Amino acid sequence: MATGTQLRSMKARWFVPGDLDGCFGLFFSGLPDLLLIAGLAPLCGFSAQLVVSRILPGVALSIFAGNCFYSWQAHRLAEKTARADVTAIPFGVNTPTIFAYIFLIMLPVYQRTHDANLTWQVGVFASFLSGAVQTAGAFCTDWLRRSVPRAALLCPLAGIAMSFLCLGFIFGIFQVPAVALFPAIVLLAVYSSRLRLPLRIPGGLLSLAVAAILFAGLRALHLFTMDAPPITGLGLHLPQPMNVFAFLRQAEGWKYLSIILPMSVLDTLVSLQILESVKLAGDDYPTRPSLLVNGLATFAAAAFGSPFPTTLYLGHSAYKEMGARSGYSTLSGAVTMLICLTGLVPLVLHIVPLEAVSIVVVWVGLVMVGQTFREVPRAHAVAVALGLVPMLAAWTLQLIDLAVRKAGSTLFSTAPAFGGELAIYGLIAISQGALLVSTIWAAALAMTIDREFLKAAGWMALGAALSAVGFIHAYSLTPGGVNSRIGWLAAPSFAWSYAAGAVFLAGCAWYVRKAKAPYLGDD
Repeated sequence: MATGTQLRSMKARWFVPGDLDGCFGLFFSGLPDLLLIAGLAPLCGFSAQLVVSRILPGVALSIFAGNCFYSWQAHRLAEKTARADVTAIPFGVNTPTIFAYIFLIMLPVYQRTHDANLTWQVGVFASFLSGAVQTAGAFCTDWLRRSVPRAALLCPLAGIAMSFLCLGFIFGIFQVPAVALFPAIVLLAVYSSRLRLPLRIPGGLLSLAVAAILFAGLRALHLFTMDAPPITGLGLHLPQPMNVFAFLRQAEGWKYLSIILPMSVLDTLVSLQILESVKLAGDDYPTRPSLLVNGLATFAAAAFGSPFPTTLYLGHSAYKEMGARSGYSTLSGAVTMLICLTGLVPLVLHIVPLEAVSIVVVWVGLVMVGQTFREVPRAHAVAVALGLVPMLAAWTLQLIDLAVRKAGSTLFSTAPAFGGELAIYGLIAISQGALLVSTIWAAALAMTIDREFLKAAGWMALGAALSAVGFIHAYSLTPGGVNSRIGWLAAPSFAWSYAAGAVFLAGCAWYVRKAKAPYLGDD
C-alpha cells in the first residue's frame, strides 16, 4: 500500500478511459444548443453565412478555452489532493440565455428595424455586458445569494424554462409527430429513469439517431414532406475579433439593460449554486477563479462575435459516475470547436430536424422548473408560481404579436379592438422588464409569507424605483411594435402603486410589533 508521502508525489493522469464516455455525454448535452443557435438564427434575420463564419466560431473559442481551464483545474486538484476521482466542472453555452437573448432582445430589435447586422451587434453587446457582470459577480456573489430569497433567484430562470424552452418546443414536437414524437419518448424515458444504455451510449445521441433514421426513411418513402435546410458554409471558419467597445456608443443595446443585467446576475448565481453542488460531490474547487473564468469566457465569446454567454453546467455528479475525470472536458471542447469551425452544425440540422432535437431543451426546461419548486421552502411554492407569470406573459405577448403580423396587421392597430376580452395593455406592461418583475414579486411574496414585512417593503420600494425610471412596466406602443421607454416617471401609475405598497408593508411591520395577537390563530 502506498504511504501518504508516496500518494502526495503521484502524478495525476490527464486522460482515463471514462473520459471518452464523459466527452460523449458533455458534447451531446451541448450539441442541441449549437443546433438551436443555427435553427433560431433566421428569426433574427441572420444569414447562414453569418452564423457559420462569425457566431459559431466565437462560440467554439469560448467553449474550448473554458473547458481547457476546467480540465486543468481538475488535474491540478487531483495532484494537490492525491486523488484519482476528481472530475472537471462541465461547461458550455448557457441554454436559457439563448432563448432570453433571442426572444427578448434580438428578435424585438429585428422586428422593429429589419436590420440583421444591428441585431447581431446588439446581441454581442448584451453578451459583452453579461461577461462584465459575471466577472464582477465572482467577487460579490455570496452577498447576493444571502440577501435574495431563493424563490426570487430561481423564478426568472424557471419562467424562461417553462415558456420559451418548454411550451414553444412542445408545440413543435406535436406539430410533426412522425419524426419528433417517438424520439421525444425515447429521450424522456432514458433521461427520467437514468437508464444506462449498452456501450454507455448517451440518451441524447440515441434520440438524435432515431430522429435521423425516421427523417431519412420517411422522406425516402415520400411519407413526410418537411424540407431540410440547405447545407451551407462547409469549410474552415476561424474566429475573427471584433471591436466590441464600438457597440457601447450605440443607443439600441442600452434599451435592454432591464433584461441583460438581471439575466447576467442570475446566471452568475446559478453558476455559484452549481459550484456548490460540485463541492457536495467531493470536488472542492475555489469559488472565485471558477466563476471568474466563466465570465472571461463570455467576454471571449463576445469579442469574437458570439451573442451567447457561457455557463457552468449541471450534471457534474453524472460525469463522475461515468468515470470521467479531467480529460473529458478538453476532449468535448475540442470536438465542439471542430464542428463549429468547419461549418458542420448546419449539416446536422439537414439530417435531424430542429423539432426532433428540441426535446433535449424541453427536458432541460422541465428539470429547471421542477428544481425551482423542489429547492425552495414549501411555503414559498405560491411565490414561485406567481414569479412564473411575467415570463409566461412575455412569451404570450410574442405569440399574439406574431399572430397579428401574420394576419397582415400590427399590434398597434389591433390592440384597441381586444377590449375587455384580453387585457392586452396589462400583458404588455407585465412583460416589460419581465425578469425584474418576476424577481420583485417572488421576493416580496416570499418575505410576506415569512412575515418579514420590512424586507417585503424594500422589494416594493425597488419596484417603485425601477418603474419610475422605466426599467419595468414602461413602454410605448407604436406601429413598429412595443418599445421600451427609459426616463424619469416613465411608468408613474406603477411607481406610485409600488410606493404605496411599500408604505403599507412598512405599516404592517409596525403593527406586528405593537399588536398583542397580530396573526390569525394567535388568540
